[in-house]
Amino acid sequence: MEKNLIQAFLWLVTLGVMITLWVTREPRVVEYDINETVASFHQSIGQSELSDEQREKEITRFTQTLDDVVQQYAIDNHVVVLVSPAVVSGAVNVTQEIQQSLLQTLHAQNKANRAQASEVTPK
Repeated sequence: MEKNLIQAFLWLVTLGVMITLWVTREPRVVEYDINETVASFHQSIGQSELSDEQREKEITRFTQTLDDVVQQYAIDNHVVVLVSPAVVSGAVNVTQEIQQSLLQTLHAQNKANRAQASEVTPK
């Protein structure tokens, strides 16, 4: 009986240490080429036929969404995201992953906006 209690206690201590080590592990540093993403966005918005007001709204939406996506990527992957010019060497480039997530998020927002607009528009 006493042996079982000791084993259970040691197991709980080991589990606690493992969880603590996993939660407090040092995040790794990755790099993201924000200039490439912003340049691509500016090119696409420059080719669109939006009014100045619509263009400002799109820029604001893009900027906020980009910030949200990068923050979520950092949280989900337990990393620190640095822009490429700030990295001298040794960091993994995650530009493609973040851009893919950004595109998916923007498409989902566009789909939701169209659905909301169709609900408001009388038929």
